[in-house]
Amino acid sequence: MSTRVTAGIKAKGSCGSRNVFFGVAPQKGLCVTAAGTVVHGKLERGKGVVKGMRSFKEIPHTGRNGWLNLLKFWRENRFQQLHKHMERTFNMLGPIYREKLGTLSSVNIMLPSDVSELFKSEGLHPRRMTLQPWATHREIRNHSKGIFLKNGEEWRADRLQLNKEVMMSAAVKRFLPLLDEVAKDFCRMLQTRMEKEGRGEEGKCVLTIDPSPDLFRFALEASCHVLYGERIGLFSSSPSLESQKFIWAVERMLTTTPPLLYLPPRLLLRMGAPLWTQHATAWDHIFSHAEARIQRGYQRLSTSQGRASPAGTAGGHYTGVLGQLMEKGQLSLDLIKANITELMAGGVDTTAVPLQFALFELGRNPEVQESVRQQVRASWAQAGGDPQKALQGAPLLKGTIKEVLRSC
Repeated sequence: MSTRVTAGIKAKGSCGSRNVFFGVAPQKGLCVTAAGTVVHGKLERGKGVVKGMRSFKEIPHTGRNGWLNLLKFWRENRFQQLHKHMERTFNMLGPIYREKLGTLSSVNIMLPSDVSELFKSEGLHPRRMTLQPWATHREIRNHSKGIFLKNGEEWRADRLQLNKEVMMSAAVKRFLPLLDEVAKDFCRMLQTRMEKEGRGEEGKCVLTIDPSPDLFRFALEASCHVLYGERIGLFSSSPSLESQKFIWAVERMLTTTPPLLYLPPRLLLRMGAPLWTQHATAWDHIFSHAEARIQRGYQRLSTSQGRASPAGTAGGHYTGVLGQLMEKGQLSLDLIKANITELMAGGVDTTAVPLQFALFELGRNPEVQESVRQQVRASWAQAGGDPQKALQGAPLLKGTIKEVLRSC
């Protein structure tokens, strides 16, 4: 059984611990100290501290019976307050502790210095946690697995190909206009809602909303635009039935994933458990959606090649990461579909949640918010409408994003 390694970092001024799933199977001893008290992200050590390397089995744990631990979690609703549970356990057991919940074993690490040591030891082929519900769906449906579900040389081979279209500066420059387009539509949608539902005098309207659903749709619309090279219309006043089914499928898949992490998916499959059925049905629709866009992408690619369009474009328009990967042909269509689908699924919450944290932090630091706003406006005016130049001239915005990612 693989062991998940979780970093729970309590940053000063943050509203909770940070959960990052590393999924590294520990092969060496970890530095374990005696329990102490965590105060403002620092460990106040008690007496009898034992320093140095100790065996994996010596890491303190919350109990050996995973099913009993899982029952306690559900009964006490700890999943809704996981950061508080981790903080209490760090205070009780120290900065590194083990936990077993159902079928999932994890090692939780608090101190950034220990997390750094973990990253340094990973090498070229880091071993990530396997999202077993996702992996089981791929296996029973005979789908290829993408980088979220791979390890070792297979993971590295796919990652190197995807880096060229997702991470490198030339790739970012190509898809920034697509993100800018979605962002403008998002702002117009909020402005329209402010005018219709806001209270107060003109120019000083106040609107109180829960931004989570809107940020989720923004992240999904932006991700699909960049990956598939086309919009899905989530900001439309009357989204198509296809778009509504797609967003339902993504929401259902993300909602059913956490509880399935702690249960054996194949047993649930044999039992016909509703939880697994909902999860698998959601993934089936997501893959059907991806298949339809791959077919359209292939048609656009064939048309652009016949017209001798520039590389990565169709009719002068950027065709998204999908079009780039299909044109270069260094990954099979099955691998392209697997990786594009997983990038979309993995990119929604990881975009929407940090954005919500950013809005929260800027909201409670109005002077920082105003400084960022002024710098962004000045940079945009000087950039002449070029999103990349505007970003380069807004270091406060970059600093805000980095600080939010560090603390959330």
